[in-house]
Amino acid sequence: MLIQKTLRICSWGLILFPGVILSQEYEVRGRVTETGGAALSFVNILLLQTSDSAVVAGSSSDENGDFILEGVRRGVYLLKVSSLGYADYVADLRVSGDTPVGKVILEENTESLEEVTVTGRQPLVQRQAGKLVFNVEHTVLSSRNSFDILRNTPGVLVINGEIRIRNTAADVYVNGKKVYLGGEELKAFLENYPGTHIRSVEVITSPQASYDADSGMVLNIVTSKNIVAGYKGGINAGWTQAVFPKFNLGTEHYFKSKVLDLFAGYNFAPSKEYKHDLDYINFFADGEMPSGRLETDFHRVTHSYVHNFHSIADLTLNKKNSLSISANIQHSPGTDYRNNAVTEIFEAGGTPGPYFLTDSDLDNDRSNLSFSLEYTYRLNDRDAVLKTLSNYIYHDDRQFQQLRTSYFDETGQHDSNSAFDFLARQRNNIFTQQVDISLPSASSVLETGVKYSSIQSRSRADFSGGGVPENTPDDRFNYYENIYAGYVNHTREWGEDISTVLGVRGEYTDVNARSVVLGEVNTRGYFELFPSVSLRYTPGEHHAFDLNYKRSLNRPSYGDLNPYRYYLNERQYEAGNPALTRAIEHKLALDYTYKRQYVFSLYYSGASGALRGLPYQDNAERVIYTSRYNIDREFQYSFDFSYYGNVFDWWYSYAYTSAFYMESRFNAIATDRLHNVNVTAFYGQVYNQFRLDEDGATNMELTLNYLSGMVSGSLKSKNQFSAGLGVTRTMWKNRLVASLSLEDIFNTSNIWYRSEYADQDNGYIARPETRKLILGLKYNFGNYRLKDNNRNTTPDEQERLGG
Repeated sequence: MLIQKTLRICSWGLILFPGVILSQEYEVRGRVTETGGAALSFVNILLLQTSDSAVVAGSSSDENGDFILEGVRRGVYLLKVSSLGYADYVADLRVSGDTPVGKVILEENTESLEEVTVTGRQPLVQRQAGKLVFNVEHTVLSSRNSFDILRNTPGVLVINGEIRIRNTAADVYVNGKKVYLGGEELKAFLENYPGTHIRSVEVITSPQASYDADSGMVLNIVTSKNIVAGYKGGINAGWTQAVFPKFNLGTEHYFKSKVLDLFAGYNFAPSKEYKHDLDYINFFADGEMPSGRLETDFHRVTHSYVHNFHSIADLTLNKKNSLSISANIQHSPGTDYRNNAVTEIFEAGGTPGPYFLTDSDLDNDRSNLSFSLEYTYRLNDRDAVLKTLSNYIYHDDRQFQQLRTSYFDETGQHDSNSAFDFLARQRNNIFTQQVDISLPSASSVLETGVKYSSIQSRSRADFSGGGVPENTPDDRFNYYENIYAGYVNHTREWGEDISTVLGVRGEYTDVNARSVVLGEVNTRGYFELFPSVSLRYTPGEHHAFDLNYKRSLNRPSYGDLNPYRYYLNERQYEAGNPALTRAIEHKLALDYTYKRQYVFSLYYSGASGALRGLPYQDNAERVIYTSRYNIDREFQYSFDFSYYGNVFDWWYSYAYTSAFYMESRFNAIATDRLHNVNVTAFYGQVYNQFRLDEDGATNMELTLNYLSGMVSGSLKSKNQFSAGLGVTRTMWKNRLVASLSLEDIFNTSNIWYRSEYADQDNGYIARPETRKLILGLKYNFGNYRLKDNNRNTTPDEQERLGG
């Protein structure tokens, strides 16, 4: 209670006294030359905010290459120097007084407006205050989709389709706005969002208080913005060969005038996917020797047709007022899952027994509609800004599953049949409203805001047929949640060497959930405070120390809460858990950066009530089901190292390594006793980019990933490896971009997961198509060199739609 009172007092103090430091302005001076030492005149010089790349000051070099930026306040910025025919120069710049930059050297490049090819290069990885920036614009990766780009981002790990940073699930943002999708829905969204729109990816391990409390780790996708009036368009097509071929076709159009900025894009992706799983269950009698075993060989073929439409209209009313309206519609009708499974039954000692065949057809219709309205008002000429943002999301998910089972005795003779149907449907209505204020001063920035979220989720589950399993009644489940949040965040420069970011966010959550079968469940209200602290010390040009702490929470997705069931066969299924509640996590990291290329890090995270999937086998009934639970505790600590830079002028590389210990502690469902699962493991990630010709039109990339072990809930895995190779060629004066890549070359990324403790002994290997040959083509027309305003505007709460 004393800590909470102290934080409240500090928060009010920051709100009431934002402008105590007098504004003071300085000059930034430097000279621009080419590699031979000759001065470069008429070069564009921009000073940008590190948070959103907004322009703070601008100038151009004179005939001697000299430049001056005047009226610059104390702070940390990005200095961007660019000129036609040269690669952009981008670097961090700390201003605490009149600042001499010295000599800026631009490397020659090939670029023109019509006849000459445009190629741009800048540092692929940049370390900035509180985040790592992965620049992908004009690189090989820009020809990939967003999911592939995130998977190749430094420090990002994808396990069974889940995106993780430092072994913790990450929230995905686009231009600072959270994508409210999760699970397979988030993966499908990112796979249909083209990488040609992406400028960079920000890896934020300690998000500030302005982010939602359940954003413990953040991947923020920053898209390009239109800066010149005109029109451009493009069409793109892709072909992927795995077990079955797949296609995608899309088009984008952009138009910008002095007051209006428009974007519209459409993508259609018909797909046929193959998956082959194997699993086993060893059953026990009275906790002693195995009394029997089930082995299932599962095959699935999925047909899907995904339509994705995205549009944005930005309207500049005057110098102080602007308005943005956006829509994002994803519709996937008639997705068809054709499942076939053979389940063999072995008696004690491994003697073959009877077996059964399961044919399961599942039809899924899914729609996600998101609309947003954002208003921005500039309070003064010193970047003080008031923003309001309204979002509405409608999500409809319908599943109809038919199970047909044929039983055979140990001699192979047909014995009997069983059949039942299952209809599940979920509808979500989500509304959010937030107001944010940013108040900069000479050496600090104060940010504060409030947010309200209203979530209504209604689900139903209906069974029919003569073979309906026992204890599976029909149900109606309604879930209502209201979240009231407020935050304050204060950034300050303390001279040239020290900077701090102090923040606190408070959230009150009111939950009401009711099931027809279970009655009122999970109805509660709770208030939590979430402090965040960042301290940066830079004793010299080549050294930087960062200390970060954050408290966050993780809320269950609506898909995990509802009573859906998905059956592999009538003895194996996945189910929702309406009793899920929040998890609380603490993270602490100490980083040392040398020459902005070598980063050493000590990291700790611990979560109470972590949300994890636990398989549970009923040894008496010989049934197994998987659901998510709030486990007792999960923690990890690690030592990480990363490097990024040019090995040679034509060879860029980054490497990320992590040696870590993970432990998961959970209650056994049958005995209600605590059990521990732990692993000491290593993760390594290497990315290489090679320029194959002088003009940079042909590039090749090579990626390698290795994970020696992982723990999630009661599941443990070992030795995951993947390798990928890709080539991109730019032709016809940048109008045509062609790419060819091979993913998971050795088909080694799918591995076994096992759960072994007490009387539980089961495991599986999920083997979707991961080895793929991908061909991509994109053709640009119009004034295609213009940067566009395309960005995703999906709000935060949509993240929890997936399950």
